[in-house]
Amino acid sequence: MRIIPQGAFGRTALLVAALLFLNLLIFFVVTAFFVVAPNHEILMKQLANQMNTIIIHEQNNVDPKVMDEFKQSTGIEAFAFKEALGKGMRNATHYKSLSNQLARYLGQGTELRIEESNIAYYWILHPQRKDIWIRIPSIHIDYSGLFVYGIYLLIIVLLSISGGWVFARQLHRPLKRLELAAREIGRGDYPGKLKETGARELVAVTKAFNQMAKDVHQLEEDRTLLLAGISHDLRTPITRIRLASEFLGPEDEETKSGIIADTEDMDAIIDQFISYVRDGRDEAEEDIDLNQLIEQIVENNQLHQRDVRADLNSLPNYPVKILAMKRMLSNLVENGFRYGQPPIEIYSGMEHGEIVIRVSDHGKGIPDIDVERLFLPFARGEQARTGRGSGLGLAIVKRIVELHNGVITLRNLDRGGLEATLRFPIFD
Repeated sequence: MRIIPQGAFGRTALLVAALLFLNLLIFFVVTAFFVVAPNHEILMKQLANQMNTIIIHEQNNVDPKVMDEFKQSTGIEAFAFKEALGKGMRNATHYKSLSNQLARYLGQGTELRIEESNIAYYWILHPQRKDIWIRIPSIHIDYSGLFVYGIYLLIIVLLSISGGWVFARQLHRPLKRLELAAREIGRGDYPGKLKETGARELVAVTKAFNQMAKDVHQLEEDRTLLLAGISHDLRTPITRIRLASEFLGPEDEETKSGIIADTEDMDAIIDQFISYVRDGRDEAEEDIDLNQLIEQIVENNQLHQRDVRADLNSLPNYPVKILAMKRMLSNLVENGFRYGQPPIEIYSGMEHGEIVIRVSDHGKGIPDIDVERLFLPFARGEQARTGRGSGLGLAIVKRIVELHNGVITLRNLDRGGLEATLRFPIFD
């Protein structure tokens, strides 16, 4: 389990929270050492001075009238141990740390207790007079003020975290836009010009990305135009060759058949070029049940006496480009017949929240080394090197699958044959 977030947003938010915690920690340490500690020392010194004054009065038998006036003006009184218990010392709390601080001024054996009633009282035992307790009145501390102080700190923390969250979001949002736009370019789409806002560095990155996206889109259009032009121009001489072959005599029947087969191969190759370039990304999407497309492909093949079998399970509707999806599924079935052996089996169902479609044949399969390579344009397996086609079939299939946010994998089956698995995630 990773504690540190991997995303920029999480890391920025964590950094802000860590800095905030460190600032609060430093604040409390500084307050404790430079505010609270000196105030404690001042208080202990004052209490020690008052205690020494009382002890001097007790030891020198000061006039009782003077003692009464001192008591009325200061509120400080001396009580014998039993009398002190009845005056509230019994409920006073002993503080060892404060007793040790006060002992630095009065000597070992000093004891300090604090009583909280209508007002606060310090009960102090002087080491030179173990027979009496001195009670010194103080002000009552209203702890509700500490609650307000705590609320204040909580508000500061929440505002700081909110500010950090807004800062992280402002940094994360343009990066997220760049990520989504990069994915669109990877699928061959043009995301349009991104808004160039934010920090100077982000604006510079966005400008460079917009220029790159524009160049890639222009390159894609030029390639499409080039291949379309070449395909169009090639069809004219191919048609002339086909027509010329029709004028050959019966004695050249074998040559005529070869020419016709070659022109048909060239037509098929040109069609694959066009299909690869025009993979259906301009087609509008529709929410449909993929089983409907599979059923149409199965029925069409069965009408031509081809052994295609289907095991279809319930599927949710999924947004697809219908013509592109039918072309992709038909290519997989056609590859099964061309390079494998019937029957061709098609399975559909839901697995782990994904739509899964499997197309398999009963042939010999392919070498494991060719599994990934066959998805590359113009890559052909050993069985296809001497046959028809241009090596674009699976490349077209992969482009259409990725156009629908899906993933395709190939594997050899234990029973023999090749299986293509398509997975399309369901987004809520």
